[in-house]
Order: sequence, then structure tokens, then C-alpha cells
Amino acid sequence: MFILIYSLLDTPATCFGDQVLGHWKVEISEFKTPQNDRVDCDANFTTKKVKYFELRAPNVAIDEDGFYGTWTMSYIQAIQVRLGGLDYLWYFNYTETPLPEIKQIRVNTYCTQHLSTKAWVHEEGVAVSKHACIRATNVKPLLDNTTNETLKPAPGPVNDYFEVDGKKYKLQPRKLIKKVEYGRKKAPKEQPLTSVYSGDKLPKNFDWRNVDGKSYVPSPFDQKECGSCYACATSYMMMSRYMVQEKTTEYPMFSVQHLVDCNEYSQGCEGGFGEHVGRFVEDHGILTEKDYGVYEGVENECHAKDLKNADRYYFTATQTLGGYYGAITDSVEMQWEVFRYGPMVVNIFVDDFYFDKFDPYGFDNSVNLTDDNENRHYFYDQNNHLVIIVGWVNEEITVNGVTKNETFWIIQNSWGKTWGPQKDGTMKIAMGYNSYAIESEPVTTYYRSSGAFRPKAPMNTYQITTIVMKYNLATFPTSARQHATNVWKKQPKLSHQESSEQIIKSCLKWKYII
Repeated sequence: MFILIYSLLDTPATCFGDQVLGHWKVEISEFKTPQNDRVDCDANFTTKKVKYFELRAPNVAIDEDGFYGTWTMSYIQAIQVRLGGLDYLWYFNYTETPLPEIKQIRVNTYCTQHLSTKAWVHEEGVAVSKHACIRATNVKPLLDNTTNETLKPAPGPVNDYFEVDGKKYKLQPRKLIKKVEYGRKKAPKEQPLTSVYSGDKLPKNFDWRNVDGKSYVPSPFDQKECGSCYACATSYMMMSRYMVQEKTTEYPMFSVQHLVDCNEYSQGCEGGFGEHVGRFVEDHGILTEKDYGVYEGVENECHAKDLKNADRYYFTATQTLGGYYGAITDSVEMQWEVFRYGPMVVNIFVDDFYFDKFDPYGFDNSVNLTDDNENRHYFYDQNNHLVIIVGWVNEEITVNGVTKNETFWIIQNSWGKTWGPQKDGTMKIAMGYNSYAIESEPVTTYYRSSGAFRPKAPMNTYQITTIVMKYNLATFPTSARQHATNVWKKQPKLSHQESSEQIIKSCLKWKYII
């Protein structure tokens, strides 16, 4: 069992990737259409269907019939599974116990259980209309150790704000104060980490704020004291990528307030994840400030139900670069993503020493957690803030008397237009060293210019059986194939349509087709 201490989290749950491996049982409620851009779940819903699937490392999901899909951690707090035409998301369950004698709260996280009312599923696709609530339980975990104990400060003054020019900006601190020492200054290496690639070379300098004299990046945003950096950064990536894809410098001003008020997958002003913003936008589309309203810096009641006919913009495949948490931390791959598709969200760890001084190298942010179990293996890097990468610059620098060329990321923050060493809302961070954890969790998204998309309606029984019989019933399990063949042979006087229906109904009865 790990014993960690941390500040505040989006949720205080702490689970690692290997602790979720195993066989999951998922109970699903009735599918319904949301009425207000939200899917609020009742913990006591009636189960309408049960699914079983296995999660394997690093990101493979396999269901009971052998169909496979993918899964990913959402940092250390939630999990998302895409499998069999369905997209699942649930947060991990936890309990809190006050410890007044040390002014802390003990948090126990149960990595085999979902968090009540914070677990959902919907059909895959953009703007799908059917959503449901779920209960998820790992009934056969790979590891015995699936519970983590952590400590957080008791209610009261907590340093979860970063002060800039007298203004406070709320972080979503996921900071872990570990037993091992951390916060050491990272000395520049002789060379950053590199990989071997073939093909064209990237330009030494690139900035989406100045491509042939045109800017494809909105001017810096001010999130105020609300911990909405996840919504600010992701919406700004979306606006930038809209411009890049549409080859225009004009853009709709997306409503960050819409994301803060209505996105049940996040925690409003208490934090969230870029990929969960993307899930919300894929579900409902993002509204503009003109229709929903300008940003207020507080979480209000969602009023999107009154705006069903307003313009909505859809994005798809919002995910950690590479498809799962920890898949790609290579700066070259990140450069190509930015170069090809536009500015990209990155998760970083903001401290109150190096970041406050705009140090481009920061500190050694590596995490060295140990455990008695020799089978432990997972990816994790701590972060507490989201920004966007708008480009990079190569400069000549002198370190310890040695002059060399170094490449730096250019990040744009959401702390106002005058933040940063150049007072323009941006800062440079050294590339290739994972300074401030900048290369640990990049997030991408892609604009869907054709708008909403709904999968085709399910085939009727005649269509299904025609296809199945064409392929000699190969898509049925062996027992189902034999059963369907027997039904077909026993009904020689029935029409093709009628006998098809008999087969399908019979197989459905025995759950051969789900």
C-alpha cells in the first residue's frame, strides 16, 4: 500500500494503471437522451444490461465474446474504455476520514470500484443521443493491492492558488508530497532525449501565432480564481485547430462558461481533464459566448436546454496523444502533432519557485514510488495545470560556461494577457527534458467540420440474418450457429424474412446476439 500526502485534487482518488487491470463487470441503466447537456446519474438506477470485459496492459480491452477495444487512465482519478460501440467513463471510489489530531484527512481509494453517480456510458459517435449510467466493479483484479491510502489537508486555508501581479489563479493541485525528496533543480543535459526518425525535418523555429504573418491562436485568456484551466486550455486548442483546419484566422469564440457549468465529466471550478472536455464537446457540441454567455469565473447552473437550436461546434478523438495515458512522451512526436494540426494541450506541474521565476528548465519532476510487490509497473507523472503549446524556438544559450543551441516549447497560459517574462501571456520551457512534466501528458483533438454524426440505425432482423447466412453463420458462436441452422431447416415453408426473424428471436432468447 502506498502512503502519500498531497494538496487538493479534482477528486482525491489515487489509482495507478496496473491496479485497474483485470476482469470488470459493468451494469448499465436504461439509455436516455439528455435534456440539458448533462447526464446526472442516480445511484439507485435499475440495471437493464450487464457487460463483462477484461483490461490488459497497456491499453487493450477485450469483452466476453472476444471483441476488443481500448482503454486509458485519466491521470490517476478515472478510467475510460471504448469497446463494442460503447464509450465508458468512471471515476474511482474513495472514502474520507478526518484526522483532527494532525489536521489531515485520510483518503482511501478503491481502484476496483466506480464512484457513485460519477460513471457513464454512451454510444460511440459525435452528438449521439443515447446515454446511460453505469456501475463498474473489477471482479477479478490482476493485483492483490488495489487500495491506496493518501492524506490531504483538512478544510481551511490551503495554498492551492498561484499569485500573479496581485491576482490569484486557482490550480487544480494534484500535487503529491512524496516520501522521496523532490523539487531539485534540473541541470540541463548535454543533449535532450531523442529518437531515431526518417523523413522530413521539422523547422528549427515554428509559432502558430505567426505563420506567414498570420496568427491562428486567440489572445491569452484569464481564468480568474476559478480552477478552470482544463476548460480554458482545451477550448483554446479547439479554437486554434478550427482555424488551422478551416484555413482562416477568423474563429467563433467558444464559451468556457458552457464547459464549466454543464460538463458533468469535470468538476467545474474545482478542476478537470482536457480529454473529458473533449468527451463533453463530442456529446453535445460547444456553444459560443454569443449564445451561452461570457466567462464569469464561477460555476453557475447549466442553462443549455434553452439553446437547442444554437450553433454548436463538434470535435472528436480528444485523447492523450497516442491513445492512452503514457503512450507518447517523445518531444519529436509532439512537435509533429503541433506542426500538422495546430496548438496542443499539455499538462504541467506548476511550482511556486521555478515557474514563478519563469525558469525554462524547472526542476526534476520525476516520481519514484516504490512498493514491495515486484510485479508493479505503471506510468505516472504529477501535474496540476493545463496550458497549450503554440510552437517552439531554437536559441543559443550558455550554461556553465558552455554555449550551445537549445530548443524551447512556447506555451500560452490562461492567466491573462500580461503574464510571463515577455508580458504577452506566454513562456518558454526547455524541450526534451520533461521540464514541469510538459511532455508527460499531451492531449489532442480534431475539429469535425461536418458537425454532428450519429451512427446508422441498427439493422433489422432480415438484414442481420442475410449477412450472417451469407458468411455461413460465421459470426455466431458455435452453439448459436448450430441452433440457427436447426431453426432454418425446421421452417422450410416460411419466407426468408419470416425464418430470419425466427432465427434472430431464438438467438436473442438465448443471448447469442446482444
